[in-house]
Amino acid sequence: MDAAEREALVERLALAFGDAEDVTPAEVQPLHVVLRAVDLPDPWKPAATRVLTIWTDWPSVRPQFLIDESVVGEGGEPPRSNSSVYAVGEAWRGFSFEFPWSGDDPVRAIQLWMERFTAETS
Repeated sequence: MDAAEREALVERLALAFGDAEDVTPAEVQPLHVVLRAVDLPDPWKPAATRVLTIWTDWPSVRPQFLIDESVVGEGGEPPRSNSSVYAVGEAWRGFSFEFPWSGDDPVRAIQLWMERFTAETS
């Protein structure tokens, strides 16, 4: 992904989700984008949370989707099948969620990841 493609993708995410920032550690790495205030449905807390997306081999592969480690559902538990992932200088929470992917719409890719929070409450 070249610089113009990276910038366009970040702009599309910012329009859809608010504050989006390219935090890619080095030019040779895939695009890393932080979304600073993604709204989660009840009962997930905090209601607005940070998300880190990593765009390796985009668009043939869906982005990696990591949430702030503070996110919990019913009973104060993090999403099921989760793991801690260290990226861009801090710990994030990854989790398992399967969905079919094809296309090149970055906003749709994030929306599909977000369905995990309506499909399950913990």
